[in-house]
Amino acid sequence: MLGRMLFVGLNTNDPKIIEKLILECKVGGITLYSRNYQTYEEMIKLINMIHSLADRAGYTILIGIDQEGYRVNRLPKEILNLKSPFSFHQDFECIKKHGKIIATILSRSNINVNFAPVLDIKRFSSHHPIGDRSFGSDAKTVIQNAIPYMKEFMEQDVIPVVKHFPGHGATKINTHYFLPVIFNFKKLRKEDLLPFKEAILAGAETIMVGHFLIPKFSFFTPSSFNKKTVSFLREELHFQKLIVTDDIQMGLLKFFNKGKIIKKAINGGFNLILIKYYDQFFKDFKKLQQELEHHKLNQENVLKSNQMLDELIKKYHITNKIVTPSLDIEKINEEIRELNKQAK
Repeated sequence: MLGRMLFVGLNTNDPKIIEKLILECKVGGITLYSRNYQTYEEMIKLINMIHSLADRAGYTILIGIDQEGYRVNRLPKEILNLKSPFSFHQDFECIKKHGKIIATILSRSNINVNFAPVLDIKRFSSHHPIGDRSFGSDAKTVIQNAIPYMKEFMEQDVIPVVKHFPGHGATKINTHYFLPVIFNFKKLRKEDLLPFKEAILAGAETIMVGHFLIPKFSFFTPSSFNKKTVSFLREELHFQKLIVTDDIQMGLLKFFNKGKIIKKAINGGFNLILIKYYDQFFKDFKKLQQELEHHKLNQENVLKSNQMLDELIKKYHITNKIVTPSLDIEKINEEIRELNKQAK
């Protein structure tokens, strides 16, 4: 049960480690990186291996990817890269087409979770950590572009994970390297939260929480594993679905004790913890299992999170099916070329 709350980034290509993650830990999901394969055929082979192992272990596994296009591109190089979402932010139809292309690629490839779209507001240059990954320079534009974009994935049975709650656009600091402090919670509430509120109303299934210190909101415990974040989402925004941490191997958090962060996140009410594989993973997992057995982990949340995962898997018709490479790459690349011509 505990393992299913962990969504592990495949920071290795070692088949023995992959087998152990699935057969012994029964992790809830695997995140793919472009380093895991060179070609589309290799990617499908890896996906099939993951599903086959999960089938042997007796549960249905999720396979996720960060596929936004442009700067955040995890697909094999034979598939052309799309321009950034922001380069289409003034063209609603192009934005929808952008989402539909990525959703089609993932759906045909049996990847059932995409850690996108970004709901952060673009306030700084395009080279900012969010920058051209955003869907607009104000809340209204983000909402009118990103919400229909999110639905393109839902229509093709790919679970979108909106991010980075409560809003990475509120800080210049990059959470991949540091732990930003956001002091102006009033502005955050007035502007940055609006796209997330609209996403919730539109049926968002999962919300990813970013790594921020927000003194007036969550004091000096990072928002990504702070129980106050969960309480705010549940009680004030009435979000009753999956709450996901950003990767706890990111930025300064990689120097923290991972086992303690996972424990704090679970006890705080988070449903999924994103984490890249690391050398001490199995040792920490064993300790966490022991803590669960000795009632030092929130057992109610573990059970509830497993139930929520099962319901989501059923809703999105996710199985451990084995697929053959059926994506028409030449056709997809032509669609990408045509769409990229419209970028501004």
